[in-house]
Amino acid sequence: MGTNILTDEQYKMLSKKHYKIIPLNTLKNSHFVLKKPIYITIKKEEAVVIASLDDIEAFAYADTEFEAINRLCEEIINVYLDLKENRKELGTLPQKWLQYFEEVIEDR
Repeated sequence: MGTNILTDEQYKMLSKKHYKIIPLNTLKNSHFVLKKPIYITIKKEEAVVIASLDDIEAFAYADTEFEAINRLCEEIINVYLDLKENRKELGTLPQKWLQYFEEVIEDR
């Protein structure tokens, strides 16, 4: 299964909208390393910044982009660990999320 979600052209087109899509190169945790960048969405709604990895329904809210990204990194790790822990009970969609995570995250 390929893990490239967007082509370069799609990335450029979508980044021009009222939100932006940026590559995340690290989860900011020495126990989990990204094998390659994952693309997250940053959106501002009034006074709140929302960072999200939409394909796995992970979101984080904060006052600044920096805080929202840091919280999203924590959320991604938490979702990944929950999925790994409950591997045998996962439904179809969570199984796909775990497969995606296992392709892009290296445990250290």
